[in-house]
Amino acid sequence: MKVLFITVAWPQEGNRNLYSDLLNEFKKNGHDVFVAYADEKVNTTTVKMEDGINVLRFPTLKIRKAGKFKKALSLSFLGFKFKRNINKYYTKEKFDLIITHTPPITLSGLMKYLKKKYNAFFYLLLKDIWPHSNASLGIIKKNGLVYKYFRWHEKRMYRTADMIGCMSPKNVEFVLTNNSFINENKVEECPNSITPRDLDSKKNDKIRSKYGIPEEATVFIFSGNLGRGHGLKFYINTIKELNDYDKAYFLIGGSGTQFEYLRHTIKEQDIKNVFLYEWLPKEDFDEILLTSDVGIILLDSRYTVPQFPSRLLAYLEASKPVLCAVNEETDIGTIVESAGCGISVLHGDKEAFIGEVKRLSENQSLRKKLAINSRKLLESRYTCKDSYSKIMSHLK
Repeated sequence: MKVLFITVAWPQEGNRNLYSDLLNEFKKNGHDVFVAYADEKVNTTTVKMEDGINVLRFPTLKIRKAGKFKKALSLSFLGFKFKRNINKYYTKEKFDLIITHTPPITLSGLMKYLKKKYNAFFYLLLKDIWPHSNASLGIIKKNGLVYKYFRWHEKRMYRTADMIGCMSPKNVEFVLTNNSFINENKVEECPNSITPRDLDSKKNDKIRSKYGIPEEATVFIFSGNLGRGHGLKFYINTIKELNDYDKAYFLIGGSGTQFEYLRHTIKEQDIKNVFLYEWLPKEDFDEILLTSDVGIILLDSRYTVPQFPSRLLAYLEASKPVLCAVNEETDIGTIVESAGCGISVLHGDKEAFIGEVKRLSENQSLRKKLAINSRKLLESRYTCKDSYSKIMSHLK
């Protein structure tokens, strides 16, 4: 079987993410895998085998960390760019299965075209529910023209897809509740997943010393996209209140619209118990994650959609306890608590969050218990083998 994966998030050769792990599972099972990747970091188009997968990389305008106008322009031309490059470089291929993910939702026309051209099965991985998520944060106006434009694309994408894979049970519920035209048999849970590696998770005094991380402190890490959806103002204000609590130390890493806000706030308010980084060498980042003690999940309380951040998988793979401060509508906190690998409080409840930081900092046996269950949750629920089996079950 020939599989075509449409994406705006493919790793550099030799690296991995949840999408490359999933497509590698298809490759391991004997399928021919082709990737079409709109890459804003390249200037020329290339087609080559990368780790046994056919990868087409072509340049596009900036999508991430771009102004509203530039981002809108890029998204408007994105479907056309995919169509032109697929038709040019994959001319002789006949695809049986097409997979894509959201965001972006604006590729609905492309997916309708490809599905018809190849008479292929189309599986949609729903990683963000546009435009509802942005509307709930006030980034776009609910029922305004921009909202209606994205909503039109969303409906067309759902109608075109043969199956829609959602990240959690609450995601499934949200999609069906807000889209009465969708048959309930067309939507299922197919969550973020990876191929777990064996990692040696332990305190590393050398890497802690290199970055000025206190050797005896319990280290809490929040790493990945630093966008508005995480409610980082609440988080940094909470960290500030723990400035004199030497048993906890906080790592914040990644890039996004809120990075400069965080850097300015930390400097302006002289917050000393946090290390903020935008980029680290891969080897150092891996060591930083492994020497950390607790992984943090944040979802802004204003969200009215059940988000499910993929950074959870990195914490579970590294056997880290998880501390969540999330909105009421999501089920990520409920899932980690039910699995006995984490603790969840409502985002915005500073007193409860501080209380759990101190409890985890002062109770090593609790952290060890939660850590063991973290890895168990990953292996029982979030592996690419399971995702592959779910997708393939609709084609057999």
